Amino acid sequence: MTSQLRAILTILLIAAAISSTLLTAAEAARRLPEGQHYGRARSLIMAWVAQLTQGQSPRGPGH
Repeated sequence: MTSQLRAILTILLIAAAISSTLLTAAEAARRLPEGQHYGRARSLIMAWVAQLTQGQSPRGPGH
């Protein structure tokens, strides 16, 4: 490979990495409407509590 081709490929790779990072960051920065924060947190906690109410794991090898 020539040095010019290597430089062009490096620049394209860096540009692709930066653009994917920016697009991902924009997706994560979206805010939920005010009413959805409580509902999502409540459903998550209810799922955790549902797992806890099933009791202890059965005793067996490795316990």
